[in-house]
Amino acid sequence: MAAWRLTGRESGVAPECFQSVMVRLLRHRLARVVLAAALLVPLAGAAPAGAIESLDYHWSLRGFLGRLAGVVVPHEGRGQLRSRPDGQSEGGRITELEITSAEAGRGEFFRYGGEMRADGTTAQAWSSYRWRGEEKSHRDPVAEAGVVDVASGIHLIRQRLPAGPLRLRIWSDGKVYPVVVSKVATEPVTVPAGNFVADHYRIRGVKTPGQRYWKGGLDLWLAKDEPATPVRIQVERGFANVRLELLPNA
Repeated sequence: MAAWRLTGRESGVAPECFQSVMVRLLRHRLARVVLAAALLVPLAGAAPAGAIESLDYHWSLRGFLGRLAGVVVPHEGRGQLRSRPDGQSEGGRITELEITSAEAGRGEFFRYGGEMRADGTTAQAWSSYRWRGEEKSHRDPVAEAGVVDVASGIHLIRQRLPAGPLRLRIWSDGKVYPVVVSKVATEPVTVPAGNFVADHYRIRGVKTPGQRYWKGGLDLWLAKDEPATPVRIQVERGFANVRLELLPNA
């Protein structure tokens, strides 16, 4: 925490530049948090075959860094989660998440998606975003057999509702990470869409020799209904996290 107490003079940065440096650093950190949330939350994969699913969320930044960020970056907004058949293969689905903020005012957005095979594994994934004057877009095939992107992994969780630990190999941004899914509890959850009883699942990285370690965290609350609707999702990254909560149907 000592770094947070540095003044411009102590840090070696000219005092008149210190504030702008810290603002840029804060924006960069928060952009990574929101990017992580977008990557980790294309969750509407448990709709029945042939069905189209669309869920609306309110998202907000939380945690230490999230509270600091309120004056320099958008700290809340809307998210839409869409899932539909791919129209090409039996059982294949396409899922997308789009996150926007009314505070941004410059057309900023994060959009992530994945194409899932019938067996739940990932064929390809894509992403695009516009954030603080930066734009990026790419689409990648997922070459390694038996690997799922996070959307497909959550699809499996919604289908299987594992009672015990479930190990997965997750593809994210071109890298593969071993993770474990654990059921924490069944608990009441209140979100804008109403009151629910939900199964709380936690996804964390596993330290495995010779493999990458996922440092993030994802908590997922699945309603005790037939599609196991994700009513709350929380993505952790460093000192900040993004929480998405289900909104009522329009």
